[in-house]
Amino acid sequence: MTIEIPTQSPVPPQGMQAEAMALGFAQCVEAQQRTFYATPIGWLLVAWLCYGMVPPADVLRWAGCFFLAWTVNLLTLRHIAKTGPDIRRHRFALTATVVLDGVCWGLMARMLMTHNARLDAWLLIVLCGALAVNVPTYITYPRAFRLLTGAMWLTTAVSVATRWSGIDAAIQLLTGLLVYCGLLIYTIGPISTRVVEGIRLRLENGALAERLQQHLDHAKHLASTDALTGQMNRRALDQALDQLIVEGDRRGAVFSLLMLDIDYFKKINDTHGHSVGDQALQAVARRIAAPLRKGDLCARFGGEEFVALLPAADLDQACEVAERIRQAVAQAALETEPPIPATVSIGVATYCAGMSAEALLAVADREVYVAKRNGRNQVCADQGG
Repeated sequence: MTIEIPTQSPVPPQGMQAEAMALGFAQCVEAQQRTFYATPIGWLLVAWLCYGMVPPADVLRWAGCFFLAWTVNLLTLRHIAKTGPDIRRHRFALTATVVLDGVCWGLMARMLMTHNARLDAWLLIVLCGALAVNVPTYITYPRAFRLLTGAMWLTTAVSVATRWSGIDAAIQLLTGLLVYCGLLIYTIGPISTRVVEGIRLRLENGALAERLQQHLDHAKHLASTDALTGQMNRRALDQALDQLIVEGDRRGAVFSLLMLDIDYFKKINDTHGHSVGDQALQAVARRIAAPLRKGDLCARFGGEEFVALLPAADLDQACEVAERIRQAVAQAALETEPPIPATVSIGVATYCAGMSAEALLAVADREVYVAKRNGRNQVCADQGG
């Protein structure tokens, strides 16, 4: 019989790409928050450069505008992070924070420049540095970096056009800044593509590993399960029994074993056919498993025989469980087509130190035959010692 392992449908490449972009967006939000927390350092640097060269009122006005925008942006980012970054719901909110940040940096050209040529050069370096610092922030979402760069350059260009009187100096400043911005945008593009591709590959590897683990778990389940009844198979029973014996020898733990045999099962097959016989095996397996306690195990031993392992059960407790099983099987016809009555003969054996698995099974099997000789549909027990 060939058993097929069910597999999940793989995620389409376009779906995985979209998931990678969504994860990249979330990482961008997180990185942007960290960058914004460091922004005040830039304000201090600008204030230090302007000291003694720019009227304090101009510096305070620029810093005040930037502080208000920074506060709004930080609150927006915290809200996005709290509700869970979603590229569809939060794209425009992130865009607003980026544009506002770029505008505030660009306002330096209007509020702080033209007082000193050397200071203008240093402030231009600060602008370039601010852009460079933001490259890693937006590496997983380059669209935001392009918006930041564009907002900064346009604000600078408008400020220069309305405030500066030296045309040549203004053209040189704007041209140099434009070339620098273009180079950054050109550079971040392929890097961002590789980073997002790495995220996609990581997601694919994670999904592949998850499917592989599911297949391994399923294969492990199949290797330890009887295909017809869904209970443990003989191999799994032997492993569990060996483990209980080890625990019994090491710690003196008590456990018991039930051997169950369906009465007159050959007659069921001969009268109704093997298909109904298989249904009977399945129905009896369900009725055996139902009365078991938590931690008890049920296995198909072979043919119409089943074994139940009862950890931490002495002989009296095992006999009680066995009687409940006997009644559960005999109380009503089995769920077969047609419904047929059935009973089981049960042998009970309790483990004694030094017994082997074969010896314990032999004791329970002997008690099954005692039950059958005594009229079937009963429980017989032996200490096994």
